[in-house]
Amino acid sequence: MRRLSLVLTCCAIPLGAARAQQRSLTLAEALELAQRADPSVVQAEGTARTAGAAVRAAWGEFLPRISSGANYGKSFSALPSRTDPITGQVLGGNVTTGSLGLTASASIDLFTGFRRGANLSLNRANVTDADASLADARAQAALRTTSQFLQVLQSADLVRVRQDAIRRAQDKLAIANAKLATRAATIADSLQAVVDVSRARSQLLQEQQGLIAAQAALARMVGLDGQVSASSDSSLFRLVAVGDTATLMAEAMARSPTVVKASAKVRSARASVGINKAGYWPSLALSGSTSLSGSSTTNYDLLSGRGFSLGLSWNLFDRFARERNLVQAHANLEAAQASEADARRGVSAGLTTQLGALGVAEQRIALATQSLEAARANARVQTERYRLGSISIEQLNQALDALSAAETEAVNARYDYLRAKAQIEAILGRSL
Repeated sequence: MRRLSLVLTCCAIPLGAARAQQRSLTLAEALELAQRADPSVVQAEGTARTAGAAVRAAWGEFLPRISSGANYGKSFSALPSRTDPITGQVLGGNVTTGSLGLTASASIDLFTGFRRGANLSLNRANVTDADASLADARAQAALRTTSQFLQVLQSADLVRVRQDAIRRAQDKLAIANAKLATRAATIADSLQAVVDVSRARSQLLQEQQGLIAAQAALARMVGLDGQVSASSDSSLFRLVAVGDTATLMAEAMARSPTVVKASAKVRSARASVGINKAGYWPSLALSGSTSLSGSSTTNYDLLSGRGFSLGLSWNLFDRFARERNLVQAHANLEAAQASEADARRGVSAGLTTQLGALGVAEQRIALATQSLEAARANARVQTERYRLGSISIEQLNQALDALSAAETEAVNARYDYLRAKAQIEAILGRSL
């Protein structure tokens, strides 16, 4: 009997030493760090800058092209001496001649078949597309970070749930030991209590492993090494008033990064059609140049030269290449329009789904709270009844298992609500 008591007492020893202190982040801090560390956000920022530079280049096509140059050189001629037939002078054979030249030229396109305007529209659409892609990348990065942050908090709460389950199992073990000592219960109750403590510890180890994995994943998202714990506050769990769903849907159709990006691609494809149509028009360009040149034979007296030209070019037939490109541009436009319509349907379906999930999670929170209160009261009653010997340990186990399930459901319902809320914020591109 003493050996059994020693074994049962060892099973009731608390878990090992506390973990080393980790860096703790709030959700706002995690989101700020993730925006700087997420590769998709960094790439989208670079694409947005490139698109802005392309618009400046498109405006530059309306300006003249200006270039200048200078050259200086020497030439040597090893010819035999000869007599000038006119003057009769004897000219030396070895002649070195130097030359100097300065040039400047400018040209401007007067008419390009509306190509420059279409190209400007194309690059403006690309800027809108890049800005929307950047907003979408930031929203998706925020969604991933928020989801992982919530996963860390949820895992930590589930660890506490398992720790409470261990405490209850240890209390049950203590009651079984006391009843065994007074012959009010059999050894089977104590052995069953030992099994329940071991099972609770095993479940705790699984939850702790999940917490470690979640913290490591969060650290990677925010650009840190090791593990990062999540710091919670009451404002994170507040319930939000969604308001009129029709107004929310209209807002999503107007400002959702997914829709804005798809609309920008339609404008870009339409501008590409205009660029390809420009090939059917003639182009007109004006150019001018001026130059100064001299040589050593004239003591580098610079002689000026000027010229200008007005050129017209018209591609009358290019073996149907223009037609092929125009057909391809129209096909791209139709595909972009279909993608835009599908993007709108996707946003509508996603927002409808997440609004439904938000409402269901809110109701689950209320039901889980009621169930948890009832399960706690029932567990207290059944524990006391078992202490008095009016019920068996199996009936007590049912009450304690129901309490653990109610605690788990309360935790899951609360975080499912927050995940649905985060999904809605990602669709809208703003906080609720």
